[in-house]
Amino acid sequence: MWYAPIIPRLKHLFRNKEHAKLLRWHMEERKKDAMLRHPADGRQWRNIGREFPDFAGEARNLYFGLSTDGMNPFGEQSCSHSTWPVTLCIYNLPPWLCMKRKFIVMPVFIQGPEQPCNDIDVYLRPLVDELLELWAKPGVRVWDEHTEQEFDLRALLFVTINDWPALSNISGQTNKGYNACTHCLDETEGKYLGKSKKVVYPYNRRFLPRKHPLRKKGKHFDGEADNRPKHVPRSGGDIFDMVKDLNVIFGKGPGSRPVPKDADGHAPMWKKKSIFWELEYWKVLEVRSAIDVMHLTKNLCVNILGFLGVYGKTKDTPEAREDQKQHKGRNGLGELSRLIIRRLPGQRS
Repeated sequence: MWYAPIIPRLKHLFRNKEHAKLLRWHMEERKKDAMLRHPADGRQWRNIGREFPDFAGEARNLYFGLSTDGMNPFGEQSCSHSTWPVTLCIYNLPPWLCMKRKFIVMPVFIQGPEQPCNDIDVYLRPLVDELLELWAKPGVRVWDEHTEQEFDLRALLFVTINDWPALSNISGQTNKGYNACTHCLDETEGKYLGKSKKVVYPYNRRFLPRKHPLRKKGKHFDGEADNRPKHVPRSGGDIFDMVKDLNVIFGKGPGSRPVPKDADGHAPMWKKKSIFWELEYWKVLEVRSAIDVMHLTKNLCVNILGFLGVYGKTKDTPEAREDQKQHKGRNGLGELSRLIIRRLPGQRS
């Protein structure tokens, strides 16, 4: 891998008078009303201010967003080469500058040909060491060209943003099986479809408002109403208690599996204790790992259009119809399934 330290890059940013002024924008020039226009308008930013007032009181202290994913630098579809760049964006800046190339730092570049998977923590070690240095008091001495004086710079990692597989590698939580939800964790309710050979999560009516009509309708939900209260997410301290004793051996070979499967043969919920738990503030963050908007909207639209049968692969397969027959309480679908199941596998209903 290649590593480029971030502290010298930050010092160069503050050496530029214009850039040094922009890095104070989130506190001094941001419009403060009830609208969400910037991460500083969100609850997580305010929580950090309450927990660490000395950090939040300095406008020049930095908030980072980390993102990483695999890419094929050779542009060949038949090649399985996977190179992983790790980038940092700075949320102190105005929203129209946060994602500009000149303000994005790429400290880590993990060369292929294979993706790092669970071992990505080994490559992130020098970056985390610098984040620890930037968090510890008094910080790093930096010259501010805007005010023409030195100050002690500190920084924190605000959130990580990845697609679904990379989020699993970063956070250490498995992204498949019965405990795949990053919100519900071990309270995730899944159901295995024998014909389709996948786990689905159909028991989500508890997140609807208490008086929502779908909560009372049992016709399409195994004949039962759902009056359970909304799930309360776990605190960072509770999640840390789950992972703090995991013994992880990085690399391949004997002993590399962090925890064995449970008595039912299900995959473990946690693959490792993420290296980011070494950061003191990681327990305070409500959202530590997030899914990027591009993948979320694209996959959501493709799946909806797939259900409608107007784009992509149809979801109405013979295997899905067989699973539907076995799902009780769906009136009229059993007879319909017996009719549709006779169609050819590639034919849409």
